[in-house]
Amino acid sequence: MTDRTSSPANPKDYWDNRSAAWTAGASTGKASDETFDRALIEAADIKPDSRVLDLAAGTGDPTMTIAGHIKEAGSVVAFDMTGAMLSVAQKRAESLGLNNVSIVSGNMEALPFPDASFDAITCRNGLMFPDDKPACVREACRVLRPGARAAWLVWATIDENPTYLTVNEGLGAYFKEEFPPRMVRHNLGQEGALKSLLGEAGFANVEERRFAYERTVKAGDDYFRRAIARTVPNKIGDLSDTDWDNLIAAVEDASADLRDGDTYRIPVVARLGIGTKGG
Repeated sequence: MTDRTSSPANPKDYWDNRSAAWTAGASTGKASDETFDRALIEAADIKPDSRVLDLAAGTGDPTMTIAGHIKEAGSVVAFDMTGAMLSVAQKRAESLGLNNVSIVSGNMEALPFPDASFDAITCRNGLMFPDDKPACVREACRVLRPGARAAWLVWATIDENPTYLTVNEGLGAYFKEEFPPRMVRHNLGQEGALKSLLGEAGFANVEERRFAYERTVKAGDDYFRRAIARTVPNKIGDLSDTDWDNLIAAVEDASADLRDGDTYRIPVVARLGIGTKGG
């Protein structure tokens, strides 16, 4: 099995190429699962009047949950490098009537904001992908006001998140070829890696902890269909409905150990890092 642990050579091109699958399966309203979002809100100590920066916001998670939490007294900036995903975030905000959301496109390694601009920063499963992770974290620290918190979620190890293996096994069984997992997703998954990164970037009172929960998915839900589309967007364009049924069945078969009756019990494990800006 090939370990693809390094960041994409050009992260913007990487996500631009994958954005169609992500936008097609994105929520058009509230998030279908707010577990990660709520954890970030608590960890970043987001108050009703906070000005929040959500890094690597993609199609708007956790931006929408944060915006709903702070109401009109505060504001949240959805920041991402992929315009197609941000357009979905904009439409979601409009659909939900969230007037406190701003959309900004750019690179996390060079944030286009003045020093001490934000009362809280969140980043949900985005820090694994940039090539210069220390620069991203330093920039976050720069634009955070003194005494405020940044909270980062990154995926834990792949062994702790078995569907990232079983989906690829099912794809292999159906297409009769190997699909190595994208190990870049887990390159901050070892205990202590995130804590070290935050501390070296200048954050104080740094802590890191394991964050885990079980997601329940009913058989026949579109969970596996979305996972397939996001994993191999270049393989699914010509699939018929019958092809899709057979492909999903192959992935479900590979995930049989996670099945309990008509429900899949899916372990979801991340590392949560929290840092406070000194001064």
